[in-house]
Amino acid sequence: MNMHIYAFGSICRGEIDLGSDVDLLACVGGPAEQIDHEKYSVYRYERIQALWKEGNPFAWHLHLESRLLFSPDGTDFLNDLGKPARYIADARDCTKFQRLFDRSYHELRQSSNSATFHLSCIFLAIRNFATCHSLSLGQPIFSRKSPLMVLPSLDIDPQAFSILTRARLLSTRGYGENITNEEVVAAIKAVAIVPRWMEALRSQHSP
Repeated sequence: MNMHIYAFGSICRGEIDLGSDVDLLACVGGPAEQIDHEKYSVYRYERIQALWKEGNPFAWHLHLESRLLFSPDGTDFLNDLGKPARYIADARDCTKFQRLFDRSYHELRQSSNSATFHLSCIFLAIRNFATCHSLSLGQPIFSRKSPLMVLPSLDIDPQAFSILTRARLLSTRGYGENITNEEVVAAIKAVAIVPRWMEALRSQHSP
């Protein structure tokens, strides 16, 4: 079966710490039962081509930050696709992540049950919001620190941002120290500024 294997993500940016893993992509031409879907993101060639035509953020991520590990014939499938189409779904995507933040923040303030999960969702919302915003400006930032790297940056206490990052790692990989009740309270207070920050970024697209 034809197959191309790539690494992408933090390892290709050199953004490595003890919580980092290795993101692997397998581009395949058919069923791939021999590939562990827990370890690889598995996509059919035609699906990747469709993402390129859509200008999907994941296509841009791969275009800018992937490295070929294996090719059956020396070809580089992703490189041969060229540049993805222009990203035009920023308004829709930013609205989606704004709503994710609002919902998760509300749930977190209502109850401490599933606090780590809700903090993880808040991290996902602000990171992806910042990434989609940066991509819409033609200056894509795929780092997990993207909220701190856009302009205006999210003016959040570094310790609070670290709590959000830990919550994401705990929820997705089961890695790291548990979040304490005191840290939950601190994070709730710190992220109260997020809605204003999101509106400030979105205002840059206003006529």
